[in-house]
Amino acid sequence: MKKFVSFLGGTLASTFGTGFFPWGPGTVGSIIAAIAFYYSPFNPYYLLPFILLVGWWACEVGRKLWGEDPSIVTIDEVAGTWIACLAAQPEWGVWGIVAALFLFRIFDIFKPWPVNKLDEMKNGIGILLDDVAAGLMAVLVLVIVDLLNVF
Repeated sequence: MKKFVSFLGGTLASTFGTGFFPWGPGTVGSIIAAIAFYYSPFNPYYLLPFILLVGWWACEVGRKLWGEDPSIVTIDEVAGTWIACLAAQPEWGVWGIVAALFLFRIFDIFKPWPVNKLDEMKNGIGILLDDVAAGLMAVLVLVIVDLLNVF
């Protein structure tokens, strides 16, 4: 049973293997998340708590398997991208999802405050929370864009 839990946790932590891409595994995981968000038959708001809980658990498993905040763990990018995509207005279509993905990756890569502070936490929740913060920063930008009627 312990091996199965490690296998399942590692599979989810790496977002079904995207974490093993030789270049940009976080970006690949984010792209997969954006595609899943766009094509999801379920209400994305209802899936968010599940993504966050599973993401936290998978980040803990990934940390135990591969060390502190390894690039193999991409489930945190899934959570951050999903949060960012929630702010993309339906009338924006696929371009709203692309904008959410782009903004999330910018904030995740450059790690402005408070993302950088959360990134210093050396546990599973820290792995997840810096990406949640980056996703929330992307949400803020998208909400401002919506309020200004830019699209």
